[in-house]
Amino acid sequence: MILFISATDTGVGKTYFSYLLAKKFLIEGKRTKYIKLVQTGYPKDNDSAFVSKSKVEAKTLYFGKDPLAPCFIFENFPIEEAISRIKTEEVDYTIVEGSGGLLVPLDKNNFIVDIPKRMSLKTIIVVPNKLGCINQTLLNLYYCDKEGIDLYGFALNDFFKETFDNFDILSKLTGKIKYRFKNEIITI
Repeated sequence: MILFISATDTGVGKTYFSYLLAKKFLIEGKRTKYIKLVQTGYPKDNDSAFVSKSKVEAKTLYFGKDPLAPCFIFENFPIEEAISRIKTEEVDYTIVEGSGGLLVPLDKNNFIVDIPKRMSLKTIIVVPNKLGCINQTLLNLYYCDKEGIDLYGFALNDFFKETFDNFDILSKLTGKIKYRFKNEIITI
């Protein structure tokens, strides 16, 4: 199974969630690999190196030195090549992490969402448990429903939680909160 990890924004825990998910699958005895689609801000930012601490094989397909949206780095993102490279993994679980959210442009014609959409991947969206996350989550839910994205669920990141917990309202409104995490992964 290939899982695509996205988020409601950048810097909200996609890589940490991918790391926890990889560890979970390894503990369950599943052969698992991690792929970072595009790593910008490299080498300072290196999500694959972080996820490899889980003991899974981790790699990045494409790099950019400056911490920018991929569209500022790629005039023509090699989307067909990326899809082909993702498909070649022969393990129980492949975790593919995007950059930012679903509508981050890869180039002037392609967006991050084109990968899970064209490959019919189960998609998990990481949500920071903070003020504003209800709107962000519902917008992502609406977009995925409208565009036919296989939304497997949301992962609520409690690292951002202050005094108010959005878990119950998001569970009620979406019916798709599958994971909750801060220092460890918890399957709901």
